[in-house]
Amino acid sequence: MALQLILGNKNYSSWSMRAWMLLRFADIPFEETIISLYISGAREAVIEHGGETGLVPVLIADGFPIWDTIAITEYLYEQCPSIWPADRHMRARARSYAGEVHSSLNALREAMPVNTRGRNRQAVRTPAVEADIARVAAIWGTAEGQSEEPWLFGRFSAADIMFAPVAARFQTYGVSLDGRSENYFERLLFHPLTQEWSTAGRHESTVINMFELPESE
Repeated sequence: MALQLILGNKNYSSWSMRAWMLLRFADIPFEETIISLYISGAREAVIEHGGETGLVPVLIADGFPIWDTIAITEYLYEQCPSIWPADRHMRARARSYAGEVHSSLNALREAMPVNTRGRNRQAVRTPAVEADIARVAAIWGTAEGQSEEPWLFGRFSAADIMFAPVAARFQTYGVSLDGRSENYFERLLFHPLTQEWSTAGRHESTVINMFELPESE
């Protein structure tokens, strides 16, 4: 099966990061096509590739386009069941976390745009942002309590991948955690796939000014 993944800029596109990590984790070969975001014609270019919303990522499987990372995740799960936990209840919980990332954390997302090469950047941390950070910390704090293995559901899975761009945000904006949440944060940042994606982002030359918030003094 021929797979092509339509991505946005690796330094800035959080959902592209998730889809790319999922494919790499599943060890399924694919080709990449990167479309620079937030410029004239970007959405039209995605639509031309079959992504009907004009948003990345889009996975094209044998010419059939699948858009939205959750849909891509479930499509890949049919070929690679290890993407989700084997236990039925844990799989449901993992999907609940993924859905939560997909549909909420809006204040965090708006205040702290992904910029994987950015460091020491300022963000306005409203009560809503702090609530989102606290929710993420609470989820991450369960990681070592699920099993003897260090990830959210024992073995590394799509649930962890869904939080990788959140970890990148916390690094960029200097969010401090503690205890189990901090331990999980560090493990996720230094996972080989997170590092590979972040390295590629650092080597991009494109700068999207709206995502380049000022550095802290």
